[in-house]
Amino acid sequence: MSIALIIAGRDVRPLQRSIGNELRGVTPVWIYPDIPKPEWVEMAVVWNHPPRVLQALPNLKLASSFGAGVEHILNDATLPPGLRITRIVDESLTTSMRNYVLMAVLNIHKQLLFYRKNQQQVRWEKPEQAEIPLRIGMLGLGALGGSIAAFLARLGFDVAGYSLSPREIPGVRSFHAGKNSLTDFVRQINLLICLLPRTDSTEGILNYGLFSEMQKGAFLINVARGAHLDEEGLLRAMTEGYIREAWLDVFREEPLPEEHPFWKHPGIVVTPHIASITDQEKAAKVIAENYLRWKAGEDLLFEVDIKKGY
Repeated sequence: MSIALIIAGRDVRPLQRSIGNELRGVTPVWIYPDIPKPEWVEMAVVWNHPPRVLQALPNLKLASSFGAGVEHILNDATLPPGLRITRIVDESLTTSMRNYVLMAVLNIHKQLLFYRKNQQQVRWEKPEQAEIPLRIGMLGLGALGGSIAAFLARLGFDVAGYSLSPREIPGVRSFHAGKNSLTDFVRQINLLICLLPRTDSTEGILNYGLFSEMQKGAFLINVARGAHLDEEGLLRAMTEGYIREAWLDVFREEPLPEEHPFWKHPGIVVTPHIASITDQEKAAKVIAENYLRWKAGEDLLFEVDIKKGY
């Protein structure tokens, strides 16, 4: 029996070695496409796997995402019935994401893009306000969103959060579905941070209609999934002044095409999906632990509720 690593765009030989060390040679670990015996594979670790590749593993029982997101697995219409799915939850992922969000928030707060433009034009000019007063709204208060919202509140920022159910987070005002509308929430803020999971109900949630309910000159940070953002809606909202500046780390098509208007837009900062990178050694511990738990019939770590999508 074996574990298959089916991960696009990464050299996962360190992950292969680390899982092997954690399992002490209990089972072979193969890297796709070099899978000599597909019928041996019981567990697959995947990220943006090729279409129908999991269908070719007849004894696959457990799939682990290589990151915190799982939509790339759930969107596979050929998943074997009864497949159990887990994800990686690790403190280093939270730290990386927190640092990225903090970097973007402080750059917005201190108006770095304004000064960069002045420097390029050799212009000594001060804005009317040296620091923009921010009222931050965290869209999604799960493990990542809740932790980062609390962190920003401890730094002294005015922070609110929106989630499906009520959450109690020190220093963070809670809005939730059933009591508050999303419109009520965004009318209270001028910086929207998206850290939602991708589900059918959240796809396209960052759209012109939502942006137009915000006060003009607001800001956006999207570090969740590219599918959350209506890209044309954002460009329209920026043209009309609803969104002044956007920091985007995720996109509907990655890599972002060279001809995409985001690249040269003066109010958009593009980063290549680097806000939070999985640490292979730490991920190996979670993957190996879940493999052993599954073999022993024990509860799995960070198992996904397939109906909810996260």
